[in-house]
Amino acid sequence: MSEERARILDILAGGKITPEEAGRLIDALDDASPTGPAPSEAATGPRSNPRFLYVKVTSEAGDNVNVKVPLGLVRSGLRLTSLIPPQAMEQMNRSMGEHGITLDLSSLKSDDIEDLIQSLGEMEVNVDSKNGDNVKVYCA
Repeated sequence: MSEERARILDILAGGKITPEEAGRLIDALDDASPTGPAPSEAATGPRSNPRFLYVKVTSEAGDNVNVKVPLGLVRSGLRLTSLIPPQAMEQMNRSMGEHGITLDLSSLKSDDIEDLIQSLGEMEVNVDSKNGDNVKVYCA
């Protein structure tokens, strides 16, 4: 556990902040971290409300990748679908169907997206190649 987290927990134990304030401070620590929580931290159990999707590639050749995508983009994207005219929505659904994606964008609801985001907290993909490259995809 980092010194910052321990300090936040000590302040919480001393009654100087509420549990909600402590949670926000710990979330802010995660956000401030350049790489986010380590996969081992995420693997200790599903996070009840994951905030980011992480994609990390460690390459033997040094071609490393570190991507952090806010899951809030998914929520925002759903709200933006309400602005799409019905004719355009039909055309998008038809085009996706032609490419094997059977998804009706107009049927997506906020609850469905929240269920999806909660499920992502349980997802973890780890790939170790023969040449030593490593890929990790997870949400935390």
